[in-house]
Formats: sequence, C-alpha cells, structure tokens
Amino acid sequence: MSWPSRSLRTRTLREFAPFAGAAWLAWNAVLIGASISWWQYILSSLLALLAAVLTLLGMAGRLRGWKGVVPGALVFLIAVGLLRNSAGGISSGASALALIPVFQTALYSRSRRDLMLVLAGMALFYLLPILIVGPPAYPQTQYRAALLTVTVSSIVGLATQRLVANVRFQAQEARKHERMLQQVNQVVRGLFDSPQVRVAVCEAVRTTSQADIAVLYEPVPTSDALRCTTMAGCDPVHGEILAEPGSAVREAFRSGTSTLVAQNVEAHLGSVELWTAAGRPASLLYQPLIRGDVVLGVLVVGWPDSIRAEGPRATVAALLAHEAAAAIDRADAMEHLADEALTDALTGLPNRRAWDAHLNRAVAEHQQWAIAILDFDHFKQYNDTFGHPAGDQLLKETAAGWRDFVRAGDVLARVGGEEFGLLLLDCDPHSAEEVTERLRRHVPRGRTCSAGIAHRRPGETPEVVTVRADQALYQAKAAGRQRSWMSIENQELRPVSSDAAG
Repeated sequence: MSWPSRSLRTRTLREFAPFAGAAWLAWNAVLIGASISWWQYILSSLLALLAAVLTLLGMAGRLRGWKGVVPGALVFLIAVGLLRNSAGGISSGASALALIPVFQTALYSRSRRDLMLVLAGMALFYLLPILIVGPPAYPQTQYRAALLTVTVSSIVGLATQRLVANVRFQAQEARKHERMLQQVNQVVRGLFDSPQVRVAVCEAVRTTSQADIAVLYEPVPTSDALRCTTMAGCDPVHGEILAEPGSAVREAFRSGTSTLVAQNVEAHLGSVELWTAAGRPASLLYQPLIRGDVVLGVLVVGWPDSIRAEGPRATVAALLAHEAAAAIDRADAMEHLADEALTDALTGLPNRRAWDAHLNRAVAEHQQWAIAILDFDHFKQYNDTFGHPAGDQLLKETAAGWRDFVRAGDVLARVGGEEFGLLLLDCDPHSAEEVTERLRRHVPRGRTCSAGIAHRRPGETPEVVTVRADQALYQAKAAGRQRSWMSIENQELRPVSSDAAG
C-alpha cells in the first residue's frame, strides 16, 4: 500500500494534534509535586508513543477495520494506567486521560462493537487497579467513581458516535447531490445536441438519478389520451401503451404538478404491463415536462426502493425534467423548421430541395427506379383568365387528389411553379407508365397536363435521368399536350398515351 498523499497526512496530523497535546500535557503535569516510579513512567511513555503510531496509521487508512482504532485505544489506556500508577495512583489526576480513546473511537469508528471494546477497556482501567493493587493508591471508594465515569463515558461515546454518523450521512448525501448536479450539467449540454432527444432524456434521467426505469408519456394529437413514446431501462413492450384513465400520469399532465408515489404504487399506475416489465419499482415519480405554460408530457421515473420527495434522486430527476422539456421543445421546433424547409407551403408536398434529396437517396439505395415530370397545360393562360388565387387552388386540389394514386414508398413533389415530379421506386417501365397515367388523367376543373417519363439506366445520375424526363415532357407538349411520352434507348422518345382526341 502506498503512503498517503501529502494533503491526507496534513489532515491526519491536524486532527490528531489535540489528542496528542492533551496527552503531552498530562505526561508533564504528573511530574509536578509527585514521587515518580521512573521505570513505569518511561514504559508508559513508550506505550503512549506506540499508541500514537497505531492511531496515526489507523487515521491514515493504513490499518483497516477494528485494527484502525481499537489497538491504539487499548494500548493508550494501558499507557495511562502505568502513568497513573507511576505517580501514586488515583491521586495523580491522570485518570481523565482515559476519556481520550473513548472520544477518538466515537469520532473515527462507525462500528458500535469497536466502541464497546474500548469502553470495556476503560472499565478494566478503573477496576483492575482497585482489585489488584488496592488501597491506599486505589481505595474501595473508587468503585462508585469508576461506575459513574464508565456510564457517563458510554452515554457520551454512543451519542457522539451517533451524531458523527448522522453528520457523515448528511455529508455523503451532500456529496452525492453535488456529483448528481455535476452530472446534470454535463448531461444537459449533451441533450441539445442529441439526434434522438427523447431517448437521450430518458436514459440521462435514469442513469443520473440512479433509477431503474424512465418513461416518457406524450399527448396523442386530436385526443385527450397519453401515449408512451420512449422508455429506458426495460425491454420494449409490444403495441401502443396508453395511460389508464385516472392514473397518476393523467393527473400529473392535467395539473402540471409532480407526484412521488412510494406506497400503494399499483393503485396509481399508468400501465400495469409496463410497470411489470420494469421489475415493479417501489417508488414512482410522475414529473410533468412544462415549457412556459404548456405541459408537453409526463416523465415517469422508477426506483427499486422507497425514496423521499426531497431526496437528491428525486430532486435531480425533477431538475433534468425541466431541462428535458426545453430540449424536447427545441428538437420539435427544429424538426418543424426542417419539415418546412423541405415542404412546399402551398400544396404540402415535398419541395425541390426534398426532391433532389430523394433522388440522391434513390441512387444509393435502389437499383431500379423511374421519374415522371408532370406539367399543367396552358397554366399561364388559366392564371391570366381566373387569377392567381384560382391557379393556386387548382394546384392544391390536384396535389390532394394525386396523393391517393401514388404508391406507398413513391415520392410526389412540387418541383416548379406548375410542375410536379413523381419518383417511382423499384418500378419497371410499364408500371411507371400506368401510375403516371393515373395521375395525368385526374386533374380537377376540367384542366389537363402533360408528362415525360424516364427510367433510370445503370450508372446514370439523377441529373441525366431528369434531363431525359424533361425532354420527353417537351415532346409531349410539342405533340399537342394532354399526353405522356417516355425516353427510351439511344436518346429516342416514344408516345405513351394521348387524350387529345378524346
């Protein structure tokens, strides 16, 4: 074992100094006006030095358990006994030193057994001289004094040990609280940068507050129900988990007030299935996530033991919940802004930026795909005749109707003023023609559109495929509009269909 650090040595010596000073004073005081038995005095001094060494080793952590306190205390009692006897017995005034090992044990040992051993040594310190040596140095009348001294010392020692234990517990809780707050600061900084904020929130609350489980409930749109959206600390439960009516989850969301349930937990559960999957926590904190005046959801945190509402674990969970509300609100706002940046405001379809991103993703993830470019016929004339609001309404109605004809996984986007793009994934040329024709034949208000189709060839970039689709669209326009053309091999174009003749 390495020698303790300089700071630990300094602290140990500082704490030991009062006891050493009192002993030094006593060893010098007995020399005044007394006839000294020098061999006993010298032996007691040597034993006192040995007791000091043992005590210092124990205080520095070099001796563990009972060895760190009891041997030094008992050796010191023997040394005091010899010192007292060397100066004439009970009249020497050295008996008061017997309190030192009692106080020292009460201060530095958490073991009740260690204190009992030292108190037993103190009792022998008083009784053995009376029994072995006797009067006049140790008269029989000292039994009463010995009994009272040991009794009072026991009371004071036990009370001191209990007080020190309470102080240590409070200090430990304070240090734990401080460490948790430091973790909170570190976690909060990471929450705002996390790509999955809700998962990060639940995991951070669970680990920082030393909980078994953390679950996030959020409101279901267009409903008064609360749904579990994220959980950490247990295996996922299959299916949608809704908070039971009348549960503590619903009440916390309604009132915006946190609730700690540590008794009769089952009567307040939002989901028995989820509670069982989490190992049946004994304490549950229902903490609303509040941003401004709005309750965004409820964070449910569970511990395996009973905790206090004012304890550090519940406090840390509440602090993180406050920051979690801000992080989730920010993430939702950023997601909304990202959606707006990729969404056409008029039709609600993906815009040109989103369209380009989908094309690049199609190149990386799909071997076979096609695009169709659809453009309204005589749209400028329609705007000039009926006004731009009517033109906007036509685009909105067309986009809403075309959504019903697009296959799952395909992408319909507004890529220009009256121009729409259709990305058809894992689609052969014949199917691309069929889907495109369904859209082209369903334009509201008696209007028409033309389409150009291009099926991607191996090695082609999105730009090349788009150019070919545009060329097919121009050919459809030049051929009389209200029809579809397709780009085929060797830069050739062929008609797909025409409604111009009826």
